[in-house]
Amino acid sequence: MSRTFDRKHHDESTLTTLCPRCLNAFRNTRGIRVRRADPYQLTKEPCTYCQTSFGYDYYIQPTSPKSTYFKKGRFDDESECA
Repeated sequence: MSRTFDRKHHDESTLTTLCPRCLNAFRNTRGIRVRRADPYQLTKEPCTYCQTSFGYDYYIQPTSPKSTYFKKGRFDDESECA
């Protein structure tokens, strides 16, 4: 994994290489924030999860607890409260 790009100090344990298929799986998961580690990275590397496709480096971080319950200004379980 490319560790040369560092705009801010990030936790290196969250640096993961993801192919497009695994990236979509992470982006569709609630409570996880996915950010590209180096927007200028040109070379693709083997995916950390499937190890069959190639992708770029991403930081995988949990979101704040508040954002897991709120979405677009209302509770996600609003229908259960009514």
